[in-house]
Amino acid sequence: MARMTIVRPTALLLLLLCATTGAPGQSGREFTRSAIMNGNQVRTVFGNWGIIGQPASEGRRGAWKNDNNGYLGDVSPLVGAEVNFNATVFHSVVTCPFYPTTRPAASQDIDPQTSEFWAFEPVGGYSNANQDRVAQSTNRNSWPPTWPDKQQDATDPGWPGSWNGYFGKKINADQEAYFVMDDNNDKRFNFTTNNRIGGSGIAFKPDANNPSRNGLGLEVRVRAMQWAQFLAKDNIFWLYEITNNGTTAYNKVVFGMLVGTYVGVTSTEDYREYSDDFSFYDVRQNITYTGDYKAIRGQRMSNPLWVGGTGLV
Repeated sequence: MARMTIVRPTALLLLLLCATTGAPGQSGREFTRSAIMNGNQVRTVFGNWGIIGQPASEGRRGAWKNDNNGYLGDVSPLVGAEVNFNATVFHSVVTCPFYPTTRPAASQDIDPQTSEFWAFEPVGGYSNANQDRVAQSTNRNSWPPTWPDKQQDATDPGWPGSWNGYFGKKINADQEAYFVMDDNNDKRFNFTTNNRIGGSGIAFKPDANNPSRNGLGLEVRVRAMQWAQFLAKDNIFWLYEITNNGTTAYNKVVFGMLVGTYVGVTSTEDYREYSDDFSFYDVRQNITYTGDYKAIRGQRMSNPLWVGGTGLV
C-alpha cells in the first residue's frame, strides 16, 4: 500500500431521495442525448438514459487528472420493487439500456417482437431539441426554451432563459447537468404476452388514473454536479430523485448501482487492463473502492498509453 501514488477516490455517487408526487412526460429513445462532465479534475462522458462512462465514442470514461487516464467502463442506477397484484407477487427491476452502438452486452431486456428496450428512457423536453447534448449549466445552447417541471411557477412559468438547478435559478456548482428519465417503456409486466407470471401472464398497471402508464410508474430526476474547489475537485456528485407517479404503493423497494469499473482504460482500445482490477468494501465508511493490482505493487500498467501514477475509484 505504501507504493500507491494516489489513494483518494476519483468519483463519488451520492444521495437517493424519494417522493410520491409529480406527472409523467413522454419518454423514449428518440430523446437520447450525451454530454461530458469536466468541471474539475474528473472528466467523463454520460448519457441521459442513466449511463455514466458511455458512449465511449463520445468522450473519456471517468478520466482523472489526465484526460488519457480512465477509470470507468460504465455506471448506471437500478430500481426494484416487490409488487402484489391480484393476489400474485412478482418482482420488477428497472435498469438502464445498453444501446448496441455504445456498449456490447451478452443480452438485453427487450421486447422480443419490437426490440424496444424494457428499461429507463429519457423524458423529452429537458434539453434543446435542435442539438444532441444533455442540458448543462455551462452550455446555454443545451437548455430547452422552457422547463417542463417549472410550468406551474406562478411568477415565471417554465423558467425561460434560466438554469433549472438544484439550488434554483442561481448556478452554484461550477458545472451541473440535469435530465429526467422514466420507466414507461419497461412493459414486461404490463401486458400478459410479455410475461408468464401466474401461468398465463399478468397485465399490471401502476396508475389506476392513467391506464396508458406502464412500468412501475417511476420517474427519476438526475443531476451531476462538480466543483473545482480544493475539497471537491476529485469528485462528481450524482443526485437521483426517484418519484412514484402511480397510485400503487410498494412496500419493498431497492435502489442500487451497476458498476463496471475499468481502471486503466484510455479510450476505446482493449489492453485487458480490467483483468487485474480489485474491489473492496469498507463497512465502516460504506464505500466501495476499486484499484489496479499492478499499481498497488508499484508495477507498470499493461496499457502503454497510461500516463503517470494510478489512483482508486
